[in-house]
Amino acid sequence: MKNSPLPYKTIRVGLLVFALFLLAAKQLRAQETKVVSDLQFWTGAAIEKSWGKAWSASVKEEIRFKHNISEINNYFTEAALRYRISKNFALEGGYRYTRDKNSDGSYDNLTRYNLDLRYKGRLYFLTIYYRLRYQKEVEGFNLFDQTADYEKYVRNRIRIRYNDFKKIKPYVSAELFQLFRPDYHAELEYIRVVGGIKYEPGKLGSFDFGFGFNREFTELEPAMIYQFKARYTYEF
Repeated sequence: MKNSPLPYKTIRVGLLVFALFLLAAKQLRAQETKVVSDLQFWTGAAIEKSWGKAWSASVKEEIRFKHNISEINNYFTEAALRYRISKNFALEGGYRYTRDKNSDGSYDNLTRYNLDLRYKGRLYFLTIYYRLRYQKEVEGFNLFDQTADYEKYVRNRIRIRYNDFKKIKPYVSAELFQLFRPDYHAELEYIRVVGGIKYEPGKLGSFDFGFGFNREFTELEPAMIYQFKARYTYEF
């Protein structure tokens, strides 16, 4: 007895089921590659030099780890110059060169500059810091090329530090990141919240230990990225 050919309707239904299977598999792979939760570690060291009552400069090296502190995310060198306008206000400009690691193990070169307006004031046993930052970052070294693709952020950060202890200064901070990109409208991308302590033993410099998180605003499945931070600063 000969096998009868499959009806056209059966073939069509089979192809539809197969297409839906491929679409579902694609969605599952996309969900697997999107990092919605991670633990990172940021560590580095800085040198700060002051002269006169108004000027100070700093150089910082930092390395950041991702994927539950299992591999390098990026590392960078940053230089900054600050001018104190008055007792409470200061201006700062900075430049950063970053080596950013890709998923295939290669690195991209990123350059960035920032312009800050800073405020510092005291309220009894608290010191209040506010920073308004504008920053622009591009891939490569075409930082001032107006035709190059870029990311721009306006960042508002407030930090409150407790001062009654002699060498240990606990603090908490919150920062909003507003993103500007070519052909995109401005949007609040994420918030960063950090709590920690600054330890000032004296002539050895200062140590900053903190724990915080970044949380996205714009995604349907917002990422929550946690960070441990450990930094050292030497001032002279």
